[in-house]
Amino acid sequence: MKKLLFLAFIAVAAWYGWNHRDTLLKREGSHEAVIRNDSGGELTRIRLTVNGQTLVKETLADGEKAVMPFRVTADSDFKLVWEFANRPGSGNWQGGTISNGPMLQRHEFQIMGDGSVMYHAESKGVGAK
Repeated sequence: MKKLLFLAFIAVAAWYGWNHRDTLLKREGSHEAVIRNDSGGELTRIRLTVNGQTLVKETLADGEKAVMPFRVTADSDFKLVWEFANRPGSGNWQGGTISNGPMLQRHEFQIMGDGSVMYHAESKGVGAK
């Protein structure tokens, strides 16, 4: 009797999995944050905070970029904090916006030598991967 019950459970689970395979296997797309270092030196301890979550990159050489995917559950702005490896002090920037919706975006942050940040956002499309 136990074997029959076990086989019935496996059959129901297989049936459910087969009929719901699209929703079970579908991966939703995500937004992207692209941080580019054009400061003339190495950056360390880079932290990007959006919608209560913090994305981290420990080091970023001059001319390199870091791509970090993320998801949001509410409208938010960005806060970017970093330190310079070869000089004292740190930099920070806050701004930009992201909305919770079906449209996915790529957000580009370009850190300049004077500590300023150039921000640009572009669409990735609806549900893009």
